[in-house]
Amino acid sequence: MARYAYIRVSTDKQSYDQQVQDIKAYGIDLDTLDGITEEKMTSNKGYEDRAFNSLLKKCKSGDIIYAASTDRIGRDFFDMMKLMKEAAKDGIEIIACKQNLSIARDDVATRIIVAITAIMDEDEKKRIQHRTANKKAWQREQIAKYGYFIIENGPNAGQKCTYVGSPKGHDTSKAREAAYQAAQDAKIRWMEESKGVQWVRAQIAKGKSRTLILEEFNEMHALDPENYSTREGKPLSKGVLSKWCREMNPLAV
Repeated sequence: MARYAYIRVSTDKQSYDQQVQDIKAYGIDLDTLDGITEEKMTSNKGYEDRAFNSLLKKCKSGDIIYAASTDRIGRDFFDMMKLMKEAAKDGIEIIACKQNLSIARDDVATRIIVAITAIMDEDEKKRIQHRTANKKAWQREQIAKYGYFIIENGPNAGQKCTYVGSPKGHDTSKAREAAYQAAQDAKIRWMEESKGVQWVRAQIAKGKSRTLILEEFNEMHALDPENYSTREGKPLSKGVLSKWCREMNPLAV
């Protein structure tokens, strides 16, 4: 018999610590387990789309999977019902430690308990999402009206904040925007400096057909790949040629 643990959080900003404590409180020493699967995955995905499914497929009859609670495993009522049937069929026991609930049999009593638990989890998730959406909407309204909102809870309570979300997410958004702009600038510079692109531009101006341009370009690529290549150093394809034409002239078909 093998024993495993499954731990899931929804975002990079969340920690596994509480779930680890919940499993330990059930009396499980994680160091004695045969494996621990950690995953960062949205709760909107069912168990079949999570790493949990790979763990489940690895298990054999008699094996046990420990999770902190049922809401860490399944997405909703229907997902949990399907999981329970699959686990029972394969003889795999799944234990939700915080609820002291064993999903080991596909019988009436177990189905009722799992169904009630899954419905409560689903309702709680909806209420959390509703509260979060309302809070963010209020924050955006305050920012639009005053330029900031006052943080209500936590170590920064009472301070002004000019963005919705975490500082990390706010800074990351700016970094992504800067990285995207840098990539676009590099692409434009390459288009302007590439001997191959300039040759294509000249052939288009002469009215030469794309078929002929493609054929002649790739002949030159075979002889001089350093100057007559795509940005990735490859021969020219119909798709890349069409893209170049659109970038040289947005009205080009």
